[in-house]
Amino acid sequence: MTRPVGALRQATMRDIPEVLRLGEYMYASVGIDVDLTWRDLGRAQLESRLGSDLLGWVIDDAEVAGSLAACGFVNRASRLPLPGAQSPVRGYVQWVVTDPKWQRQGLALAIMGAIMDWAVGEGVDALDLYSSPTARALYLSIGFRFSPEVEYPPGVLGVPMQWRARRTHEGPARPSGHVGGDA
Repeated sequence: MTRPVGALRQATMRDIPEVLRLGEYMYASVGIDVDLTWRDLGRAQLESRLGSDLLGWVIDDAEVAGSLAACGFVNRASRLPLPGAQSPVRGYVQWVVTDPKWQRQGLALAIMGAIMDWAVGEGVDALDLYSSPTARALYLSIGFRFSPEVEYPPGVLGVPMQWRARRTHEGPARPSGHVGGDA
């Protein structure tokens, strides 16, 4: 049975301690320890870039005030265009992570839906990310592909994946695997 969670919203400066907690959990889940330098660098990047070239979405933990159930971020950067691109802006997705007590309830899907909707709204043609073994199925289900297009063994960490927006003749790009509705 699923429990109610808070609404999906854009990340703010007050979310930084919780984002760092979730980021630390994400790395620990794949066997990577973080240290104080990582924490300090992460805090500095979030404080200096959040809302400008780093955008984030979070879902509040409805059971613990001030805690997050999930988060995800996209770095936007101007890059040389891909063939067929409509814009030089690309997105690099990072730190899509769900607190263990909220996993398997569609929160990462909701976060990715928000990121993909942002990409479509901004005319971003491609999103890139590195996927952990446990997240690959989710990313494949919403239209991401291995980049380069090879199949990676399950134990390989940090697999590069990419999503390309589908353009229609009638209008703007549509997410190529985005599940509609309020995921």
